[in-house]
Amino acid sequence: MSGARVVGIARESLYSPGDFEAADRGILEATGRALTEHGVEVEIVEADAPLAAFEGARLVFAMCQGPAALETLRALVRAGHTLVHEAEAIEACHRVQLVPKLAEADLPRPEAHLVTSGAPEPEPLAWVDAQGDTGAWVKRGDVHATQEGDVRRVRGVDEARKALGELAARGVELAVLEAHAPGRTVKFYAVRGTGFFRAYPEGGIEVNDPPQAWRDVADRAAEALGLSVYGGDVVVDASGNALVVDVNDWPSFSRCREAAAQAIAGHLLERLRG
Repeated sequence: MSGARVVGIARESLYSPGDFEAADRGILEATGRALTEHGVEVEIVEADAPLAAFEGARLVFAMCQGPAALETLRALVRAGHTLVHEAEAIEACHRVQLVPKLAEADLPRPEAHLVTSGAPEPEPLAWVDAQGDTGAWVKRGDVHATQEGDVRRVRGVDEARKALGELAARGVELAVLEAHAPGRTVKFYAVRGTGFFRAYPEGGIEVNDPPQAWRDVADRAAEALGLSVYGGDVVVDASGNALVVDVNDWPSFSRCREAAAQAIAGHLLERLRG
């Protein structure tokens, strides 16, 4: 791999609010350092970089999420570049696609309904009301949370309408109404095909030997979405069953950055050899 040129694309600040910007940049740079140990030439560019910035690149690894950057990724694919990930996989993590894709793959997850934020249909609102004191979650339907109010637990129709109306006022046209899943929330990070999988229960320390069932459900979700570098959340119920709540491309891996960077670099090297 000596002399091969690889380009990484940073995530836009809009999609890395607050401290996440430094954390997201950190995993890109750590991956770049791991690749250079194998003689690979690595450059990290911003999401608005012109196509000329990718000339001669044998592989592009991308954290970008905005519409303009995704069009750049599509152009790179048309030009014959190898990408991790392509635009379609990144968009598959948007909840309006995530929910039906995971359902099609028969993955266990909380019941969810897609709605129009500004004019939600009466049936899903009635469903929220039927949840009673347990309530439900209102989540923006496109990218993952970028600010307060993007994901909010509500109880009853009035709270649901209010949360949806606030999303609509900010230009978020679609949303998901999702059942609250009781149990223990576990955040996971993984790189497909490398054996790398880390799990962190909410408020707890890393699980040294995560159950195979957690690994399996996360891997199935990644396969359904077309991801190889991914993370997300599962809720483990009282019976030990893991329900997939969210999956995202290229998380920050902030709790396990250096180990993750080595695993990601190994995966990218395999893609280069392929």
